[in-house]
Amino acid sequence: MKILIFSGTTEGRKLSGMLSDSGISHTVSVASTYGSDVMPESRFALLKVGRMDEKEMEEYFDNSGFGEGDIVVDATHPYAAAVSENIGKAVKKAGCRLYRIVRSTDESIKGDPSEDIRFYDSMEDFAKRMDDSKGSILLTTGSNTLGTYCKNVSPKTLARTYVRILPATDSIEICRGLGIEPSHVIAMQGPFSYELNRAILDQYEIKHMLTKDSGAAGGYPEKIKAAIDLGVLCHVLSRPGNTSAEDEGYDIRYVYEMITGYPYKPKRKIVLAGIGPGRSGLLTGDVREAVSRADAVFGAASVIKDVKAKKKYDMYIAGDIISVLEKDKDIINAAVLFSGDPSFYSGARKGYTAFKEWDNEADVAILPGISSVSLLAAKTGESYDDAAIISMHGKTEEESLPGLIDAVKHNRKTFALTSSAEDVKKAAKVLKEKGLEPVLYTGCDLSGENECIDMLTVDEAEGYDKVGKITVLFINDHPFKKKIINAIPDEEFLRDKTPMTKECIRHESIIRLGLCRGDVVYDIGGGTGAVALEIAAMDPSLKVTTIERDKSAVELIRKNAKRLGCGNLRVVEGDAATVLKDMERPDCVFIGGSGGRLRQIMEQLAVKGEGIRFVINAVSLETIEEARHMINDMGASSVRMVQVSVNDIREAGSHHMMQAQNPVTIFSFTL
Repeated sequence: MKILIFSGTTEGRKLSGMLSDSGISHTVSVASTYGSDVMPESRFALLKVGRMDEKEMEEYFDNSGFGEGDIVVDATHPYAAAVSENIGKAVKKAGCRLYRIVRSTDESIKGDPSEDIRFYDSMEDFAKRMDDSKGSILLTTGSNTLGTYCKNVSPKTLARTYVRILPATDSIEICRGLGIEPSHVIAMQGPFSYELNRAILDQYEIKHMLTKDSGAAGGYPEKIKAAIDLGVLCHVLSRPGNTSAEDEGYDIRYVYEMITGYPYKPKRKIVLAGIGPGRSGLLTGDVREAVSRADAVFGAASVIKDVKAKKKYDMYIAGDIISVLEKDKDIINAAVLFSGDPSFYSGARKGYTAFKEWDNEADVAILPGISSVSLLAAKTGESYDDAAIISMHGKTEEESLPGLIDAVKHNRKTFALTSSAEDVKKAAKVLKEKGLEPVLYTGCDLSGENECIDMLTVDEAEGYDKVGKITVLFINDHPFKKKIINAIPDEEFLRDKTPMTKECIRHESIIRLGLCRGDVVYDIGGGTGAVALEIAAMDPSLKVTTIERDKSAVELIRKNAKRLGCGNLRVVEGDAATVLKDMERPDCVFIGGSGGRLRQIMEQLAVKGEGIRFVINAVSLETIEEARHMINDMGASSVRMVQVSVNDIREAGSHHMMQAQNPVTIFSFTL
C-alpha cells in the first residue's frame, strides 16, 4: 500500500510524524522548499517538493502506480479550496482512497459578528473596509492573498499595514515586489502562543488584525484572545463556502487508524525545563515553545503562577505527576517546570530517572535555564568557571556549613544557594569565628521587580534580613592553599587519660581505608576521636560517625570536634554491637577498639551490603589472632596485614633516647 500526504499544515506534519513513529513508509508532498525545511526528518518519509496542478497530480499518480488500495491524504490548508478540489479530481481518476484532514475551531470564538470580531467573505471586502479605518493594521493571512489586498487599498492604508508571513524566501520576495517596507514585514514560523501574539500586537501598536479561521492547530484561539485583551479589532476571513470544520473531513487519529488498522498510541513527551531566576524575559525560546505546546504544565505554585497553560498542576514530585498522567490520557505533552537551571542543584535529575523508569518509550528531555549563580556572576562582573559552588538550600547547619567554610577558606570566589536570610547570617557568624573575612555580594530576588544586590562585610551580613530567594557570592582575596594531605599532629587533640591512636599509626590506617569523596565512614571505638576527626578534616563531603561507649570519651570527642571545627562528624554514644543494627550502610569502617566484641560487630556490618572497606588495628596477640581467623571465615578480599613499630625520640638530659610505642598490626580488607 502506497501512502501520499499533501501537506501544508501542522496536521500534515503531525500525521507524517505519527506514521514515522510507527515505522510506516510514506511520501509527503509540500509546495515549497520551506515546507520541506519544517518537516521532521525521518527515514520513513520521502519528501516531494513543488506545487502540482490537477494534470500534474494525475501524471504523478500514474507514474507512481497509485491505484485501488492506495491512500491519499489531503492535509492542505482549509483555505486552499482550489488545491483540495484538484486533489479530489486526480484521486477519483486514479481510484485511490482519499481522506481529508480537518482542524477544529474553538467554539468559544465562533459566532456572529460582534464589537470585537467581524467576518468577511473575501480579501477584497476586507481591504475596502480598511480604507475607512484608522490605526495600524496587521495581516496574518500569509503571502498568497497579499497581492489582492495591496490592489484594493490606498497607498496611505498600505503604509500603515504590517504583515506576518513565513520566513521563506519566496514570501519575502512577494512583500518586496508589492512595495511593503521591510520594517513592516514580520517573518516568523507559527503557530504562536498567546504571549507572543500579544507582544507583537503591542509592539507595533496594532488596531486592526486580519486572520483566517485556521482552527486550534493554526493558533487561531491564541490570536483572537490576544487581540481582544488588547482592544484590537479582529477581522476574520471566513472559510471557503462558509462550511464548518466538521463537514470537511476527519481528524488525524481517525485517518491514522484508517491507514494502519489500529488505534494510534502516541509517544509521550515529558520536558523538564528551567524557567530561570523568574523574569519572563530570561526564559529561553525552547522553554517557551515547550510550555506553549504542552497539554499540561507542572511545577511549584511559585514557579507556574504566571504561566499560561491549558492545564496547570501545583506539583513537581515525579510520583505525583505520574499519577496524574496515568489518569488523564489526554496529556501527551507534559512540561515540568523548575526555577533556575534544572541541571543545577535541582530535583529534575531524580525526575528524569523516574519518568524513564515509568515509561521507557517516552521522550524525556531536559531544557536548561539560567541559574541564579550565572545571573549573580553577570551582575557582579565575576566569572564562575573558577569558583566553588555550594548549595545550602534545604540543608541543616551540620550538612551545609562545613562545606561552605572549607570552600570560602580555600577559594577566592564561592557562590552559595541559600534557603533564606538566616543562612546568610549563620554563614557570616561562623566565618567570623574562623577568622575569615570575605566580602559578601547578596542577590535577593534576582531578575524580579524587587531585585536587590548588596555588598556586605561579615559583620554587616550577621544582621542581613532581606526576604526572598537569595544567592550569595563570597570574595576572599586571601585564600589559603589547601593541603593535599591534611594531617593533624597529636598535640592538637585534647586527650586526658583516654586512649588515642598515635599519629603515625593513625595516618597509615587512614590511607588503607581508600577514602573517596562523599563516603560514609564509621569509626568504632572513638577514644579521643583522633581518627574520626582527622578523616572529617580531610574533606567536608565525608560523612563521619564515631561510636564510643565511654561517656567521658564521648564528651572529649565533642570538645575536640568543636576545637577543630569538624561539622561533618557525628558522635554516637553506645555499644557498637548494639547501635550498628539501625545505622545505614557505610563505605568504610575503622575499628580501633571493639571491647572484646569484634566478631559481633563485624557480623552486624557484614549484613549491610557488599563492598565495604575495613581497617582494624590490633595490639594484643589475642585480638590479632581473632581478627586473622575472622577475616578467613568471612571470605574477605583484598586482604593486607602489616605490623608497624614506631619509636619516638625523647630528650634525656644532653642525649636523645628512643622510646618505643606498642607495635600495632593493621588489617585492611573488603567484605
